[in-house]
Amino acid sequence: MIVRIRVPSVGAFIGLALVLSASPAAADPAPAAAAPRPNVLIVTLDTLRADRLGAYGSKRGLTPHLDGFAARSAVFTRAFAQATTTLPSHADILLGLAPPAHGVHDNLHFVVRPEFVTLAEHLAGHGYATGAFIGGFPLVSYFGLDQGFSTYDDAFAPAASPGRPADVQSGERRAGEVWSSAKEWLAGRASPWFLWIHFYDAHEPYDPPEPYKTRFRAVPYDGEVAYADAVFGEVLREIADRGLEGSTLVVCVADHGESLGEHDETSHGFVAYNPALWVPCLIHVPGLAPRVVARNVSHLDLYPTICDALGLEPPARLQGRSLLPLLRGRDLPDRPIYFESLAPYYNMGWAPLRGLIDGSTKFIDSPRPEVYDLGRDFGETDDRSGDGAVPALRAKLAKMDRALAFPESAGAERAADRAAIEKLKSLGYVAGRPGPRRTEFRPEDAVAALLPFHNRAAEALALHKAGKTPEAIALLREVLSARKNVGAAYLNLAAIFRDQGRLPAAVAVLQTGLEAMPENYDLYFQRLNDLFEAGEFEAVLRDFDPQAFPQTGFDPVIWNCVGLAQWKAGRTDEALASLARALEIDGAFALTYHNRGTVRLGLFQRTRQPDERSLAVADFRRAVALDPGYGAAYFSLGVAYLQGNEPGPAVDNLDRALALDPALDEAHFFLGSAHLRMGHRALACEHLTKYRATRTYERLPPAAKKAVEDLLAGCPPRK
Repeated sequence: MIVRIRVPSVGAFIGLALVLSASPAAADPAPAAAAPRPNVLIVTLDTLRADRLGAYGSKRGLTPHLDGFAARSAVFTRAFAQATTTLPSHADILLGLAPPAHGVHDNLHFVVRPEFVTLAEHLAGHGYATGAFIGGFPLVSYFGLDQGFSTYDDAFAPAASPGRPADVQSGERRAGEVWSSAKEWLAGRASPWFLWIHFYDAHEPYDPPEPYKTRFRAVPYDGEVAYADAVFGEVLREIADRGLEGSTLVVCVADHGESLGEHDETSHGFVAYNPALWVPCLIHVPGLAPRVVARNVSHLDLYPTICDALGLEPPARLQGRSLLPLLRGRDLPDRPIYFESLAPYYNMGWAPLRGLIDGSTKFIDSPRPEVYDLGRDFGETDDRSGDGAVPALRAKLAKMDRALAFPESAGAERAADRAAIEKLKSLGYVAGRPGPRRTEFRPEDAVAALLPFHNRAAEALALHKAGKTPEAIALLREVLSARKNVGAAYLNLAAIFRDQGRLPAAVAVLQTGLEAMPENYDLYFQRLNDLFEAGEFEAVLRDFDPQAFPQTGFDPVIWNCVGLAQWKAGRTDEALASLARALEIDGAFALTYHNRGTVRLGLFQRTRQPDERSLAVADFRRAVALDPGYGAAYFSLGVAYLQGNEPGPAVDNLDRALALDPALDEAHFFLGSAHLRMGHRALACEHLTKYRATRTYERLPPAAKKAVEDLLAGCPPRK
């Protein structure tokens, strides 16, 4: 379903009975200088469209608590994000710097540098207690926004492995859970304090709790918005019940919006139209009257505004400006606002997308530039780029980019972690390793040009999952016939062929993709993986070139694949070296520990050197310690113990393996063998009998079947 963005107007805000006045005579008096500094509460509502709030003209009735708060706050009707994904936008808010300054351009490849002074650090330096409570994985402490917070509650970061993301089961937690933890922190907290609460609920996948799930079944995004609003109401009630309304500065703002089908974008993070950039921004400063403010403002302005309202000198080099004059009823001139949407560039190799908003003019710079007059076309349906303004706007944007950039920004880039990539993919983000960065782009490389084809590739995969595989294949071939540079189309077509057991066809599709997009690392890696699955081990080793892509230097998965291919090809020493390389990159990769243990156990079986078995046991134990739900690793550990004539530990681990994965048929055989060694004939016969009934047994060669039957010969006949 496509939802069109409503064009907001000052008339939409009359119901708040608030009017912006530019007259100094209407200004509120300054708060008394002797008053104690207020507390600071920032609530960031991830992925919230401004047009879902009644305070911004919505008639949906989703946000009674936000609307009530807006009625006693300053409502900024032209507030814009400067990035379209979670981490960069929150860096803008908490650093008061634009992306060219702090260098964080997407959710995956960057971290906040420690030399920048966060709002939390600044307030902590002035005696504030600081706490943050996070609802979504893109903001875990690994990415650096925890600087200055004495408490940083992110349920997704590992306690035992500092410095890297974890393989976690979920990348988000509901607003109610986030608020419950924040409420505990707030209990008995002496003023002044700074509390940041992040609600991730409106982010896809849209799955609100009941009763919102049933009530908003047709539009689950609205259900997430309504639920987050309800929890925001609980936050406000707690502040009121504690008697803190008059001593707490509150900022409620979205990090970015959500396109919901507008401009060919289903969610966010690709294009930079207003459904994704226009955000609700509500600020309540104790003692100041509510009002509607129609000036263009951005996330960068929040940090200096808070400092100004608290009477604190802001850190040097903040790039926003204080909005306190607007909050007091005075006027400020508009300033150009920089924005960008670079996730497709960093993750897929598409053309970069940057732009600026200057008064009512919006310029989107890419190989296919666009210009809009937001005063009459807030929905961005009438591109005016043909009017001749592009060269001057492009020059202005380049000058602005240079002025905003800090030398330190280059240090924000960091090699992506395997677990982080998979987690962000599960949350709907584009996340990958596209290959060497391109510098030359054509109009067909623009995000707006490629996104419709990317969407059709995703649609094809959905058709396949719905059982309409012929239609899916036809659609993907149609996409590739029209555009040769849509990586998702090659990957999805290969995935369908894999599901059909057509591995040679999958390899051929990926090879065609690599010929069209030789810089695409995902195509390169997937082709090697499919060659391995097809048993073409020598082909894997022939085509693997560790110098071909810089990503191989920080991708443990490809070294794991190559190591297994070397093992299957009989190159044991090379296999161990490659698996060791994978673990140098990611020392918490349970799969690779298991695979290396398997290679070492094979060495023990061939050489009977006890050290090899001991090393295998150590690897298997490390694998299960990292992933306690890894049934295959418990199975291998049990087999290793049994081969060392330790039937007791073997039984313990084989039992655990079967409890985790009942499909591990061979565990019954080894349990039978272990129990026989321990003299437990009844248990041995039970497991061997179960093994004889499995399909694995049926596939055994005759000699192996006879060995099982010989073991069963001593068992009592079945009744």
